[in-house]
Amino acid sequence: MTRKLAHRAPSGPGTEPRWTHGAKVAVGTAYSTSSRVWYTLDAGSITEVYYPTIDTPQIRDLQFLFTDGETFFHDERRSFASEIDCVSEAALGFEVTNQENEGRYTLHKTILGDPYQNCLLIRVRVEASLELLSKLKVYVLCAPHLEIGGWHNNGEILHIGDYQVLLAHKGNTWLAIGATVPFTEASCGYVGE
Repeated sequence: MTRKLAHRAPSGPGTEPRWTHGAKVAVGTAYSTSSRVWYTLDAGSITEVYYPTIDTPQIRDLQFLFTDGETFFHDERRSFASEIDCVSEAALGFEVTNQENEGRYTLHKTILGDPYQNCLLIRVRVEASLELLSKLKVYVLCAPHLEIGGWHNNGEILHIGDYQVLLAHKGNTWLAIGATVPFTEASCGYVGE
């Protein structure tokens, strides 16, 4: 298996980092104490991820972006009406339904903390007409704030065979984002650059 580093985030340090707003609709974690990951949700997106304790945020937010490449560009926090339900009465996992404000497409997410690893799992499905699905491009946008801060985070793209994994690191803390359906494009950079 081939592993190589393709890109590092250019032109740092970028604009001054900020935390997400304090409003939260949900707090989640895994059902097992083997995982030390906690997360919060608001406006249908993940607003913070905490590790290794509930008072140590590592991610400011993680959301999905959408475009048809011609007429619109939407971000999950501003362009959707969201509903959030628990996956069950005894679990701190969530079913999120985000409908685009004009009703053209819907994003369905199941968000769970992995019970045996320090990992957040997100299952994503998009519903739209076949015509729109053929044009729709979906992006994941993550703002790492590792070791409780946005300064001095480093971003990279790791190639493993046909897969690209987004990496961020600071000090001894690492973050990796991968997908079972491989990313066709990937980039990393600093806000405002």
